[in-house]
Amino acid sequence: MKKQVFIILSIFNALLAFAQKGSKISLLTFDTGLASHAIFGHTAIRIQNPNEGTDIVYNFGIFDFDTPNFLVKFAGGRLDYRLGIQNYQHMLLGYEYDNRQVFEQELQLSNEQTKKIINRLEHLYRPENRYYRYGFLHKNCSTELANVFLEHIDGINYTPTETNKTYRSYLNDYSKVAPWFKFGINLALGSTIDKNINTQELMFLPDYLSEELEKATVNNIPLAGKQKKLLRNLNTEKASHWKLTPFVFFCFLFVILVFARSRVLYQTFTLAVAFGGLIILILTLFSAHPEVQKNYNLLWCNPLYFLSFILCFTPFKKIHKTFATIMLLCILTTFGVWFSKIQGYDLAFIPICASLFWINLKQMQRR
Repeated sequence: MKKQVFIILSIFNALLAFAQKGSKISLLTFDTGLASHAIFGHTAIRIQNPNEGTDIVYNFGIFDFDTPNFLVKFAGGRLDYRLGIQNYQHMLLGYEYDNRQVFEQELQLSNEQTKKIINRLEHLYRPENRYYRYGFLHKNCSTELANVFLEHIDGINYTPTETNKTYRSYLNDYSKVAPWFKFGINLALGSTIDKNINTQELMFLPDYLSEELEKATVNNIPLAGKQKKLLRNLNTEKASHWKLTPFVFFCFLFVILVFARSRVLYQTFTLAVAFGGLIILILTLFSAHPEVQKNYNLLWCNPLYFLSFILCFTPFKKIHKTFATIMLLCILTTFGVWFSKIQGYDLAFIPICASLFWINLKQMQRR
C-alpha cells in the first residue's frame, strides 16, 4: 500500500513540475539579406507553451507595402509599424524560402519573469497598443524588444559600454553588400548619426541585441544562451548583384566631364545634383526622422545649382562667375566637414565633388 501511494505521489509531483514549467521564451535573430528591408537583419521573440501546445512568434517588424503613399510616409517619418503574432513553423518556412538563417537563444527566466514578459507582450498586442511610429535607429523591431527585456525583467543586470564607433560606421558595415543602397543612406542621413554610441544604443541592430543579451545577467546567470541554428543545410553566402559601384561610376563620369568639355554635360550634371539637393532639403525640412537632420551634404549636393543651370543661358557673366566661386568654396568646406569628422561620407562623393569642382572652375572662366 505504501509503495502504491509513493508511486502515485511521484507521478503527481512529476505532473505538477511539468505544469509549473510553463512557457519557454527565446530570442530569434534572422540573418541579413540583400533586399533593402533585410540588409540589417531582423529579430523577434518566440514563446512555446507545452501545456497549451502553442508555438508563436511576436514580431515588432510588421509593415504593409500597400499602405497609401508608403514611400512618402516612410521618408517623412510618419509610417506606422505594428506588433504581429505568427505561427512559428510558418515563419520558419518563410525564412528558409528566402535563404536566410534563423538563430535561437533561450532566455534563462524564472516562471514569474516569463509570465511578466508574456503579460507585457499581450498588453502591447492589444489593438490600441500594437501600432507604433517607426524610427530607423530608435524605434524598430530590435529596440522594441530591447525595451521589453531591459525594462520588464526583474533583477536584470546590464551595464552599457562605449563602442568608439558611430551609427554611420555600423550602417556602412552592413550596407557594403549593396553599394548603391550604402551610397543612398550616406547621402540622406545627416550628422546626427556621427556621434559615438554605446552598446545599449547599438541594440538597434538585431545581431548586437543578441550579443548584448548574452552579456546581461539575472542572478549572475547570462540572460540569453548561445545561439543555435534552426535551419540546417542552408547556404547563406551572399554575393552582391551590383557590379558597377557608385565610386567606379562617378570616377568614370568625372573622366568624361574633364575630357569631353561639353557644356551640355556640365549643365546636365549640375541639374542632376540640384534635384538631389532639393530632395535632401525637403527631407531635412519636413521629415520627422531625426537622422536626416543637420545634413552637411547640402554644401555640395546643393539645390542652388538650379540657379547655376539658369545662369548658363543668361548674359550675366559676372554673376555666374561669382556664383561659381561660392559653390567652389562650398565644396572646399565640404572636405573640411569630412576631414574633421563632423559628418561621414561615402567614397563615391569624392569623384562627384571633383566633377563639381571642375565645372565651377570652368564657369569661373566664362567669357
